[in-house]
Amino acid sequence: MRILRISFQFGAFVMLFVLMACSSTIFSSVWKDETYQGHPEKILVINAFPNPATRRLFEDEFVKALKERGVDAVVSYAFMPDRSVFDKDAIAEYVKVAGADTVLITKPIGTTKDEIVGAGGVTYKDVYVNTQTDAFDMKSNKVVMKISAETWIRPEAPYLKQIQSYVNDLVKQLSKRGFI
Repeated sequence: MRILRISFQFGAFVMLFVLMACSSTIFSSVWKDETYQGHPEKILVINAFPNPATRRLFEDEFVKALKERGVDAVVSYAFMPDRSVFDKDAIAEYVKVAGADTVLITKPIGTTKDEIVGAGGVTYKDVYVNTQTDAFDMKSNKVVMKISAETWIRPEAPYLKQIQSYVNDLVKQLSKRGFI
């Protein structure tokens, strides 16, 4: 019986370690305006990455994850040109078109590369993408939440799976802070 209990504890420890090792996103800062007591009724999701394909994948996954939590959300790429994601006035107009009361904008703020020399002199490059996600309440016209994150991009993992992992981690942060 004791051996079974020790084996179970060891197995649980190993699973915890494996799950922690799979997490590729670290949130360096999360800020929420404590005076903001609302909850979004409809969110316009904007991804401001330079690659249009990445924008579409990210927005699709983000909207899907929000809807799975019962939050109404819409992608911006369906009616908002790529060049408009940096134009505040254009965003305000598209918010009206979408009928949204909240905007979530995720943008890259830099990358970090670490080189590791492995066995036989093979060089591996770890790439980390730093992002900033801002939540704007359109009723008060102010930022109500900011999330900074660093995500490890694993070259061997499918890109869509990495986007899904990042989005799920981000949605968990929004939920944990009582935003959604």
